[in-house]
Amino acid sequence: MKNLILTITFIAFSLPTFSQVKVRPGLRMGLNASNITNHYNSERVLGINGAVFVNLHLSRFYELQPEMTYSNQGFNGGNYTYVDPYYGDIIHVNEDDISTHYFGIAIANKFFVSPKIGLHFIIGPSLDINISDNSRGDITPADISFFGGIGYEFPMGLGIEARYKQGFVDVRDGYYDDYYGDYNYDNEYYNGNNKLNSVFQFSVYYKFGM
Repeated sequence: MKNLILTITFIAFSLPTFSQVKVRPGLRMGLNASNITNHYNSERVLGINGAVFVNLHLSRFYELQPEMTYSNQGFNGGNYTYVDPYYGDIIHVNEDDISTHYFGIAIANKFFVSPKIGLHFIIGPSLDINISDNSRGDITPADISFFGGIGYEFPMGLGIEARYKQGFVDVRDGYYDDYYGDYNYDNEYYNGNNKLNSVFQFSVYYKFGM
């Protein structure tokens, strides 16, 4: 009997909270300015980003937003040369506009400054899967990233956001097998520093009413 009373009490207090939850689907689209870290003289390149999301308005100050994302990332590495470790030949490499296409899943946490003001801060993790790229070398099949940013939402559900996303997985697939094996590549791309995705994202989104 005591447990039944506690259960009923918990439900009674929880109902007002759950009644405030609003579920709204939405779309987000924008531009990327991406690069990789620790690559000499590399430059950012432009790409596009997009997402389909479900926004859960859990309180006046907090929203949880699972996202299915697309992100076109890469870098401009210019031209460089290196010595082939097998034959000793000098290899000329052109890394103009290396482009990688990612599909992913992200969890955005939105914290609003005030219930009546659309200004909010964004923070969360993402998992990105490499679906294609134009690199001469092998790009890692997946990246784990962490993003943060700021946004503003208008009352009708239209909003703008600026995010910065930092990857934590070296983009060079199989690099460590080669680097610590019999052949140590002595050139810019194959140095010992981690080369990570670094992306600025600028987006417009819309939440549909339900």
